[in-house]
This record gives sequence, structure tokens and C-alpha cells, in this order.
Amino acid sequence: MLAGAAEGRVVARSAARWGIGLAGAAGTLLLLLGQPWAALSLILPAAVGIINAFWLEGIVVTVLQPERPKFTRRALGAVALRIGLWGLLFGVLYLLRREVVVWAVAAGIGCYLVALAVAGVGERS
Repeated sequence: MLAGAAEGRVVARSAARWGIGLAGAAGTLLLLLGQPWAALSLILPAAVGIINAFWLEGIVVTVLQPERPKFTRRALGAVALRIGLWGLLFGVLYLLRREVVVWAVAAGIGCYLVALAVAGVGERS
């Protein structure tokens, strides 16, 4: 098992806390400003990013073991599901393209990336 996971430090959980807080605050602000489509456009990519962070961490712990890697069908399936979830997200955004606010989609992905960065920095200290 990886050192961080063996010691009980899980980056995805910390990133999820930050991501939910950032995206939730931004989505709430957009709702209060009367922009529900912008709020949805922000929340969806942030949620997909957070879900994918959990899956990715599980794959890394399973596959990249120092003693012996375990590259299984389950790991391949998880990778396929991750890609499929992003595809589903962008398919939904494409279908709702008249209502989607592009800067809010970028902000949602940004919330997810900032959360991962903050969790990663917290992991090092």
C-alpha cells in the first residue's frame, strides 16, 4: 500500500472537503445573484471532479503498490468509468448548451483543481 494511505492520510477526502466548500459557496452566491444555470454549470464539473478524485485515489492505491502492482480488470473498469463520467458531464453540458454558462464550468473545474492543490500542500506539511 502507498505510504500516505497506510498512514491514514487520504488526499481525496481532504480535497472533497475543500471542493465541496468552494463549489458550494460559489454555487450559493450564484443562486443568490439569480443565476441558477450558472450555479448548475459550476456545481456539475466540481462534483464530477471530486468523484473522480476518489476513484483515482482508489486506483492508485490498488495499482501502484511498491511490492507488486495489481493491474486488474476492476482497475481498468474504474478508469473507463472515470472517463465515462467526464463524457457524461460534457454530454449533458452540450445538450444544455443554450443555458450553460461557460465561465461557470471553468470555475467549477477550477474549484476542483484548487481543492486538490490545497489538499496536496496540506499533505506535505
